[in-house]
Amino acid sequence: MSAHQRRNEPVPIIGGSAAGFYTAYLLARQGVPVRVFEQAERLEPWVRTLIVTSRMRDLLGPLGEGAVVNEIRRFELFTDGRSATIPLKRPDLIVERARLIRELAARAEREGATVHLGRKFQQLQQNGSGLTLTFERTCDGAAEEAHARTAVGADGAISRVAQAAGWARQPTVPLVQAVVRLPKDMPADAVRVWFIPGHAVFLLAHPRFADAWRARPDW
Repeated sequence: MSAHQRRNEPVPIIGGSAAGFYTAYLLARQGVPVRVFEQAERLEPWVRTLIVTSRMRDLLGPLGEGAVVNEIRRFELFTDGRSATIPLKRPDLIVERARLIRELAARAEREGATVHLGRKFQQLQQNGSGLTLTFERTCDGAAEEAHARTAVGADGAISRVAQAAGWARQPTVPLVQAVVRLPKDMPADAVRVWFIPGHAVFLLAHPRFADAWRARPDW
């Protein structure tokens, strides 16, 4: 098979995540046919606030700016009556995940990627020199197959695609996120972290509210 023929083979991407749609955008922009398979029947990602480094701007440029809701320029740490402040040379970004996914999806489709909603990944099998991917259509439960030489798993930290390919499940740490009112003395460009035995609490400044993240190793 020639390089031209391989280039024109559709590449399936499993998972309508930010990573999945960004990959779809990059491939489609280079003229590679792309098909994104997402389990949800509508592209309505859960609203979730993320904090990322400025590397996102290096990668996405103006593409992700619509999802940035605030910039963090320092960390304030508190424990046992002591405190410390760590300034950042480049600001971290507070990003609204749902907005970012929708923006990346729209750009990927604009570049030519095809999005298939309501497709639940079932299995991945080798078929000679290629791959056969099986999905279940959520609307009627019918099976649907896709054939390719290359597939991309973008279905989260506990990736069923990765497990189907024989990769070990990656360890994860559970987090709980809640929206709380911003304290009056909370700077808009800071993250406050309280270290308490057994867990840590993070308070991220938001233009209207704050997001409290609580992580415990025993959850």
